[in-house]
Amino acid sequence: MSVFEQLQPFVSLCQACGFVPYTIKRNSTTGKFERFTFSFKNVITWWFLLVLAYQIFGVSTVGFLNGDLQDILSTDRTIPTTLIILTGISTSLFLAQLLPSRWIALHHRHLTNAVEAIQRVERLLGDEFITEHASSIPIRFVVGFAAVLMTSTGVLVVTMPMYAMLLPPAFGIFSTIVLFGASASINITFDCFLLFIHMCYYIITHYIQLVLLRFNEQENDEFRATAHKETDKIGLMKRNALTFDYLCRASSELNSVFSIPVFYILAIKFVTVVSTAFGYAYRFIHTNDILDNGFLFYPFLIVTESIRILILFTSTDMPINQVRLLHERVSALSLSGFSKTMAEKITMMTLLTQIDEDRIHLSAAGLFKLSGAVVTYMVILLQN
Repeated sequence: MSVFEQLQPFVSLCQACGFVPYTIKRNSTTGKFERFTFSFKNVITWWFLLVLAYQIFGVSTVGFLNGDLQDILSTDRTIPTTLIILTGISTSLFLAQLLPSRWIALHHRHLTNAVEAIQRVERLLGDEFITEHASSIPIRFVVGFAAVLMTSTGVLVVTMPMYAMLLPPAFGIFSTIVLFGASASINITFDCFLLFIHMCYYIITHYIQLVLLRFNEQENDEFRATAHKETDKIGLMKRNALTFDYLCRASSELNSVFSIPVFYILAIKFVTVVSTAFGYAYRFIHTNDILDNGFLFYPFLIVTESIRILILFTSTDMPINQVRLLHERVSALSLSGFSKTMAEKITMMTLLTQIDEDRIHLSAAGLFKLSGAVVTYMVILLQN
């Protein structure tokens, strides 16, 4: 089964929270997934615009409350100016995450190219081979959906004391419910963006694993008995190389979509963790109504934002690890005597040069490549 067929529940979630304005078009003959479409004739597009307006209202209201928060903090002369500035910057940047989460709606062409590249990979691998090695997309969606709901609910629970102090007395129950609904919608959209990145790079990782499995099968005695001809070996190696090339194309298209938003989100998360940790530590030194009402909010935000950073790095690092394993397998295959003729050896060496992890790397706005090493540097900065 194609991975796009398994993505139907996740696409429905993204449509429901107003994350994407795309709809799935199915083949009129087979009923299978064909492509994602965008049109103002679709109800999903208008729902996307309606949710966007609703979330803009929520962001504006929370921004107004943030202004009141800054006024309360500034009147307390015992609170350091650094804490006030960091709180204002982190809150403003956090609300501005609404922009990168909508960035994807402006890059329909890149997403279409990535989908087409994955569809060509599926045709090269074959339906039977893909069916034998099913992906874990449904499980990942269930776990991700549960995490998104728990995080959004947790944010509302830990921020209730702060809302109760900042909201004016004339703010009725209905207005409060509308504001809480907008806040929950914004939080779900933020986390759906991270879940979307995870799903995209997991799909690439899954198909790299299938290419790796195909190379493992080529070492079996059964394969050696059936594919002993030179043309068969060269053809299979070229087919695997073409499959990997399409996966690199899909990764390149995704890099064009995620590069700037990922850099922006990483900067937001890092500033948020630093400012929140500073505020939580200062709470033990000085007593303040804002700091006291946020006694649950600060540790909750530190933990959740740190987990989001780790999810982002691990998601983009998944295909890189598989490329390394694939390169090791092909290297071992070349040394095992699989390639006998000069043409086979040349084809194998060409394949080895093509299997490069730099072709899969996601760069943050072209400034640095996302990898596990960056997490280590960020931890060192936080400790200092």
